[in-house]
Amino acid sequence: MKGAGQVQGRQRQAAIATATLVAAALEAAHSLAWEGRVNGWCVGFMAVATFVELLALTAALDYWRRPSAWFFVLAGVFSVGAGIGEAFAGRAVQRALGVPLLGRLPLSMPGVIAQLGAFDGLISLGLWAAAVMVPFAVRDARERALEAEQLRTAAALARLRATLQPHFLFNTLSTVAGLVSEDPREARNLIGALGELLRDSLEEQGEMQTLDDEVIWLKRYAEILETRHRGSITFRWDIAEAARSVHIPRLLLQPLLENAVKHGALRRREGAEVAVRATLEGAGRLTCIVEDNGPGPAARPPRPGARGLELVTRRLSLLYSGAAAFRLEAAGGRTRSIVEIPAEAAP
Repeated sequence: MKGAGQVQGRQRQAAIATATLVAAALEAAHSLAWEGRVNGWCVGFMAVATFVELLALTAALDYWRRPSAWFFVLAGVFSVGAGIGEAFAGRAVQRALGVPLLGRLPLSMPGVIAQLGAFDGLISLGLWAAAVMVPFAVRDARERALEAEQLRTAAALARLRATLQPHFLFNTLSTVAGLVSEDPREARNLIGALGELLRDSLEEQGEMQTLDDEVIWLKRYAEILETRHRGSITFRWDIAEAARSVHIPRLLLQPLLENAVKHGALRRREGAEVAVRATLEGAGRLTCIVEDNGPGPAARPPRPGARGLELVTRRLSLLYSGAAAFRLEAAGGRTRSIVEIPAEAAP
């Protein structure tokens, strides 16, 4: 990783140097056309000013890391302001020392100087975008795609662990063994639910599925838990019809349901309850809530290595680029895991 960072750093330095040379070449061509000769003072001044501006923009990009629309607005304002400031600084030096940093520009016309300074600032911004920002965006997109692929793999593994982990299988099969003679019909139902769960886990499917398919899978999972903890836990489902056809990331809600059961509701001595609700707001935003009546997050001991909720947060960030949200709330003796995502077509 350190070697890759050094290579990227050298590439960026080369890009900034190249952009500076291009700016100097443009200024040389401009002075040649304007004065009939190449004005070395103008070319040197333009090169230095451009180099400083490119370094400042690059430092801001490194600090921002994941630039938003505001970053580009501020970068544009900075570039124009820097260009105007550099032009008037050159005017002051030319008046004081007689060094022709601005060539034959009419020093008594500040409006013209401001316009040319703003134009030079925009040229520097364009050169910086081509030399630094575009490669950064390409590299960032590549890294995001790689991270998304890694998270998809992690989600698939988490899904398999949730259904195929030895404790889950052992406890479920133990419940089946106890029901074979006591309640054969319930034993058959439990075997069927487990079989459907395992089949869905092993099938190759896409990244997205409808909320309705997600709820069907979760109900099978909940059915097994209800049978295993007979009389100890109940599940309630309130899914709005309009929300059922909305596409969501596959198994997005499974870690939330598992967390609500294991580390919430089942910590009660009796009356454990988990509710799953989904609504579609008029603005086209899907809200999914997994709620339990457990002791609340403050009473739950920390769980080293637990990555379910972190995985949910990161998947939403990658798939929806800030348009989705996840949060935990505790109020009135109940804990809620809330997911909000756009209800448009699958990303």
